[in-house]
Amino acid sequence: MILSLEPWVIGVIIGCGVLCLCAILAIILLVKKKNKKPKHIKVDEEFINNLIHLLGEKDNINDVTVDNGRLKFNVVDLDKVDLNGIKAIATSGVFVTGNIIKTLFKLDSQVIKQALEKNL
Repeated sequence: MILSLEPWVIGVIIGCGVLCLCAILAIILLVKKKNKKPKHIKVDEEFINNLIHLLGEKDNINDVTVDNGRLKFNVVDLDKVDLNGIKAIATSGVFVTGNIIKTLFKLDSQVIKQALEKNL
């Protein structure tokens, strides 16, 4: 037996197929975009000078390290540090333990560390 369908039924079937393919393609593109690593933004001199100022100037910074992608600043006097200013430019929270400040910026932590070390 040959199945005969009305032309409008065939159109609906083809339309549904096209919509399904478009939805699958959109999902694939969204997943690919989500898994892309963000491009690193160049660390400029203004950012570094501002960060030094927020940390209480050069004399207040003992050491800068990178710990699991976060910058870790060991400072001499925590009272000289502008924590609210650091929170304003950080992408995540600012964690303080004793005289150690940990935070994450949208810029590459290793590049920031190297730039800070050149200026200290």
